[in-house]
Amino acid sequence: MAIALRNTLPPTNSLVVFEAAARHRNFTRAAEELDVTQSAVSRQIQLLEDHLGTSLFQRRSRGLELTAEGDRLHRAVAMGLEHIANVAADIRRHRGPGELTISSSVTFAAYWLMARLANFRAAHPEIELRLVASSPVYDLTAAGIDLAIRYGAGEWPGVEAVRLFDDEIWPVCAPRYLQGRSGIPTPGDLLGETLLHLDKFDRNWVTWEAFLATFDVTGKPERRGLTYDNYMVLIQSALRGEGIALCGRRLAEDFIAQGDLVRPIKAALKSDRGFYLLRPREQPLSHAAREFHKWLIGEAQRPK
Repeated sequence: MAIALRNTLPPTNSLVVFEAAARHRNFTRAAEELDVTQSAVSRQIQLLEDHLGTSLFQRRSRGLELTAEGDRLHRAVAMGLEHIANVAADIRRHRGPGELTISSSVTFAAYWLMARLANFRAAHPEIELRLVASSPVYDLTAAGIDLAIRYGAGEWPGVEAVRLFDDEIWPVCAPRYLQGRSGIPTPGDLLGETLLHLDKFDRNWVTWEAFLATFDVTGKPERRGLTYDNYMVLIQSALRGEGIALCGRRLAEDFIAQGDLVRPIKAALKSDRGFYLLRPREQPLSHAAREFHKWLIGEAQRPK
């Protein structure tokens, strides 16, 4: 049966994206809900339409409308996903009282959270902790997640969000990259440096062009620089002394405290986004979740 389902079902990620797009009748609002780009939504819908061999949406002057096939599929997908969510929530409610599942991005887990989790485990050895470090989970309850840490504007459907901390964007590099220099005098001088770029970025990402424009620097870098499609690889490149990267203050602070990275220039871009602690709105917190919720807020407020 598993083989048959795998061969006959459309791509599951496309179905989740389709459900949101069909419900909103708008790709942009679906992208905002799913915390992806509008082009990512369009690609998933195109993938699904190619798989089915039919159009699911009609583009009208006043917006999107479902085709007959699209409406039929939406009713089936919505019913199926809701049933899965309800069953998963019921299973989740029967977990042991000391079990706790939290979710965050791989970057936040690696560069901030992991260094602090030992303190929580030492204070609460009775809590069995499971960390899901992956791309954003769209339905916490259905995924069996008690709490999640997300970066964004603070608006996600179906959750209560508490702002943990604001963020600033800093240029950072390894001390050896400066080669004995005391620093970089002005933002404009960054154009003469090797800048590390992220090729694939989401709407939360700040590019070098956007960062420099904040300081009225509009020229092009004099050097080619290096481009990566993975943020963790980009930071590893900076740690190796290969160039200057943009990094959020809270993700860079441990590296800076340890002397692995420095700020070659004090210029900083204040982000309108931040890190939030999320909980399912309709789900009461377990004892374990309440303890972690309280602990994480305390850690976020701890001066560095």
